[in-house]
Amino acid sequence: MNPLHPSRMTAQERIAELAEILSLGLMRLRAAQSTVLSLQSADVGLDSWATPRMCVPDDKAGDHA
Repeated sequence: MNPLHPSRMTAQERIAELAEILSLGLMRLRAAQSTVLSLQSADVGLDSWATPRMCVPDDKAGDHA
């Protein structure tokens, strides 16, 4: 953002700064809505589909004989 006081900026600079502020606000709003929608739809991670192991083999990895 421009550190100049708006009275010292051209009309084009003020419009550009306003556009930047609005776009950042819109991005924050969409990010917040996305988070809320994800929580509401009960999205789950891929790891929740993994079948849990009931036991672990005694042999160490790589010691297959």
